Amino acid sequence: MAAFVQLLQIPLSGGIQANESAWTSLISKLRGADGVEKVLWAAQHENSQVAGIAAIWKSLEAHKEWTSSPAGTSFKNDLTTIASESAPIQEDFVIFTNPIDATLTAQVVELVSWIHPTTSLTEAKKKAREDGFAHFQTAISAAAPQSDGGLVAGWGQVEFEHKGVPSHRLTCLIGWKSVEAHYECKTTELFTSNIHHLRDPEAIGVEMVHYAYREAV
Repeated sequence: MAAFVQLLQIPLSGGIQANESAWTSLISKLRGADGVEKVLWAAQHENSQVAGIAAIWKSLEAHKEWTSSPAGTSFKNDLTTIASESAPIQEDFVIFTNPIDATLTAQVVELVSWIHPTTSLTEAKKKAREDGFAHFQTAISAAAPQSDGGLVAGWGQVEFEHKGVPSHRLTCLIGWKSVEAHYECKTTELFTSNIHHLRDPEAIGVEMVHYAYREAV
């Protein structure tokens, strides 16, 4: 069953704690959006001045309809107001082909994306990347003791410019027992003998951070 996930990474001056009231209001608006099934959020492990949101939607169409509604416009205005100008807001909408709940509720989630020029994303190219992920997914989820909640991958629907090149992301969410467990796994034979399935010399960028998401209620 596919999962439709809006992923946001928002720079905040002083982090979430310094913007608690505005942040609570922002999350509440998104949680109440027509078409949203669940909202999770956390401070980024690598930089606590960045906050991450993962919102699970019923469909891409539901997200598009809400975005163009008065409620969606109000959310966007609040998002722009709360965000620091130190870095751009990063937003993507990813369609994952597998269920995502177990991964998003892992102790720690690795959010890693490979950036591809839009013009290179033929159906054959996409299938090759998906097949590579499937090999890595099987190896890690079946045998890595550091893993927690499995791993999923999907293509971002939002085109953006990376160094002037129109691009899309292939995003993976990988559940770990801790950040340290992730780095421990990277030193194992299991990981090093399978990571080549994820690598792509044609990717023009890679982004990787960690979040310990918690559900907004």
